[in-house]
Amino acid sequence: MNRQVTGFDDMNSILRNERKVGGVIESDYLRLTSGEEYENVVVTKVELIGSAVCSMTCVTEDGQTLMVNVKEVSLIHQPQHKKICELNNEAFKHRKMQQKLKYLKRLFELNEDSLNPLFLEEAMLLIEDIGLKNVHQEVDVSSVIPEDKIYTIA
Repeated sequence: MNRQVTGFDDMNSILRNERKVGGVIESDYLRLTSGEEYENVVVTKVELIGSAVCSMTCVTEDGQTLMVNVKEVSLIHQPQHKKICELNNEAFKHRKMQQKLKYLKRLFELNEDSLNPLFLEEAMLLIEDIGLKNVHQEVDVSSVIPEDKIYTIA
């Protein structure tokens, strides 16, 4: 993660496979052809008609949702695939973290006594995406990540 995104196809692939790869796409800033500029924009959707990109949806720092025709986009500066815990856009970070924590809690409830590989893989991806410190406040993950034991040598 924390990799450079090189185009709308990359954005679309990451967003379509969110459950498998985790994370979100954040850009330093988005400039429209009208001259408006938005900092720390998170891209939430890339709309396709056939194979042509027609619009994208973003969330700004103040929580506004922008739906923009791609012809109106002048510049997307430094788009990166980031973990949720690494986002600079606090409004979206809080919203997405709550959403993922709710999903993680439900996942643990459904797989309470089962440690099957699919559950472990998805739980670990979510924990890595949200950040272990944030998860510990809400969910008991001791069945997946054992507590570190301190041993003393006498």
